[in-house]
Amino acid sequence: MIRNRLKNLFLILFFLPVWIYAQTTEEPPTKNVNQQSQTWISLNSVFQLTKHWSGLADFHMRRSNFVKNPSFNFIRFGARYGFNNNLKLSAGYAHLWLAKDENWTLYLNENRIYQEFILADTWSTFSGLFRIRTEQRFFNNVEEGQSLQDDFFINRIRFLLSITIPFKKDGKTSFLVANEVHLNFGKEVVFNTFDQNRFTVGIKQKLSKTWSFDFGYMMVYQQLPSGIDYNLNHTIRLFFYSNFDLRKNKEEQIRHGQTID
Repeated sequence: MIRNRLKNLFLILFFLPVWIYAQTTEEPPTKNVNQQSQTWISLNSVFQLTKHWSGLADFHMRRSNFVKNPSFNFIRFGARYGFNNNLKLSAGYAHLWLAKDENWTLYLNENRIYQEFILADTWSTFSGLFRIRTEQRFFNNVEEGQSLQDDFFINRIRFLLSITIPFKKDGKTSFLVANEVHLNFGKEVVFNTFDQNRFTVGIKQKLSKTWSFDFGYMMVYQQLPSGIDYNLNHTIRLFFYSNFDLRKNKEEQIRHGQTID
C-alpha cells in the first residue's frame, strides 16, 4: 500500500511540471521566409607589396528584385601577411550601406573591423581553401542623411570552405563550389546566433595573369534578429579578381588564394 502511494506521488511530481508547462505555453511562432532574387557584383583586388605583405581592396554591390532595387553597397580595405603560398593572415576595415528603401533615404550604416586566417592548397585534381574570419560590427540607422542615434554592436565569426576543380589539367576554367556559415555572438544577440549560410556553385575563369572572375549561383539563407523571420535570397553572382604585383623584384612566384567574399 505504501509502495503504491509513493509510486503515485512520484508519478504526480514527475509529470506535474510537464502538465503545467503544456497548459501555460503558447503555440510556437510561425517561421516567416521571404524569398527574393538578387544580383551581386564585386571587384576584389590584391596588391603585392613585398615578399610577405600585400594590400587588399574590395568593392561590392548587391541589388534586389534581380537588379531593380538597391540592397547594399560595400567597401573593404586591409593588409595581408603571407607566411607562404598556403598560409595567410589579414586584417582591415569595411563599411556597408544597407538600403531600407528604394531611394536610400533610410539605410543601415555599418562600420566593420575584421581579421581572417586563410589556409589554401592545390592538389593534382583540385584546389581547396579554408577561411576563418572574425568581424566586429558597429551599426547605426540613418534617415535623410541624419543618424538616428540607435547604435548597436555585434560580433560575428565566419567559416568558409571553397573548392575549385579545373575542367582539364592546367586549364583556365574550373568548377567552383563553396559554403560559408556565419554565426553571431555577444550580448546584443538574442534570437539569431545563426546569422546566415551562403552556398555557391559556379564557374571560375582565368582571363590573364592579373585578372580572373567567377560566375554562378549563390543561395543565401539568413535568420533575422526577430528569430522567426528569414530571408532566402536566390542570387546571381559575378565576382572579378585582380592581382597586381608591385614589387621591384618579381622573381619569386606568389600564388594568390582567391576568396569568394
